[in-house]
Amino acid sequence: MSSCENCRDSLVLFIDNEIEDSATFNEIAFHLQECEGCRNQMETERRALNLIRTLLTRSCCETAPSTLQERIAHQLHELQLQELAGYSQTEIITQYRRTEITIDGETQIEIETSHEIRRDFPF
Repeated sequence: MSSCENCRDSLVLFIDNEIEDSATFNEIAFHLQECEGCRNQMETERRALNLIRTLLTRSCCETAPSTLQERIAHQLHELQLQELAGYSQTEIITQYRRTEITIDGETQIEIETSHEIRRDFPF
């Protein structure tokens, strides 16, 4: 597959920042900096996604059932009990930040990746 095909196949995931592999994310970002056709396609996809989200937000006004809220509260209580019992937990957070600047129709994309690992040990 060509770079354009790879890029266009992944545009929605790229727009939603859902590409977990940083090498793939960077490859697409760099391709978008160089390829006006793919940048235009990305903007078209972004507008379509924003329109769909706006329409869904207007039409989906359901509230969560009380049974779901009760299950969540129960699970949170169970997690607190496990923590008090001395279970250890490890949380890994990976964050990607993408900044896009468009000046005179030219889009520049800046990508920053940071990793934070936090460990909670038992008492």
